[in-house]
Amino acid sequence: MNKTYEVKPVPIPKFSKLIDLAEGKRLYQSRGCGDCHEVDGRGKTFIQDPAIGILSGSNLTAGKGGVLTDRSDEELAIAIRHGVGKNGKPLIFMPSTDFQGMTNEDVGKLISYLRSTPSIDKSQGEVKPGPLGRFLFLMGEIPVFVSAEIINHETIHLTNITPSVSIEYGKYVASTCSGCHGFSLKGGPIQGAPPEWPPAQDISKNGLTKYTEANFVQTIRTGKRPDGSEMKFPMPWKSLGQLTDTELKALWLYLQTIE
Repeated sequence: MNKTYEVKPVPIPKFSKLIDLAEGKRLYQSRGCGDCHEVDGRGKTFIQDPAIGILSGSNLTAGKGGVLTDRSDEELAIAIRHGVGKNGKPLIFMPSTDFQGMTNEDVGKLISYLRSTPSIDKSQGEVKPGPLGRFLFLMGEIPVFVSAEIINHETIHLTNITPSVSIEYGKYVASTCSGCHGFSLKGGPIQGAPPEWPPAQDISKNGLTKYTEANFVQTIRTGKRPDGSEMKFPMPWKSLGQLTDTELKALWLYLQTIE
């Protein structure tokens, strides 16, 4: 947690058109950024457990206590995709493994949207890993505690990717799911979650045998499974409901390839 990481910055495109800022907002909502940084970007404490720790998302606005005023777009991109802060120190519990493959264009639209939002004055919440959180990290059970340690910082990022109902694009979208469903997407206990949280579902082909493409999309949109049961917290179906039809159909296609 005190290690310093060296990540070479890459140029990040800037966007100002309303259509691009709207896409940046959709990315913020659909990728679950608000779960840790609040809907308006002010940041919040999302885990407060004496054993796991106290974990708070940063204020992502230009207000007092926010990070936008002293971070370049390139530095923000490193934080998002590499889990590394301005001083080279790892960001604790930043799920950059979900975003490490995000294209320069998508990251640029996301950052441009954040810079267009109102400034909110709010100081950084406490970030204090607890004894159990540290132990589980050392045991390899919560790699997201220091995602920078397991990310390839030499990765060459794609400039962009064309949305299409394809396995390739579905894999790109599925990276967002790995934080809870695991890198194999076969579910199990959620990293760093309190004991009362239910395990994540298996969303590989074997775990989705009761679904078709149509009711898979409908489930994400409505939060109701084909049998009528409701998906409960912490499944962020309201955020994922912001995914486009193309994204959801491509995601379904990709998940069907995971035996």
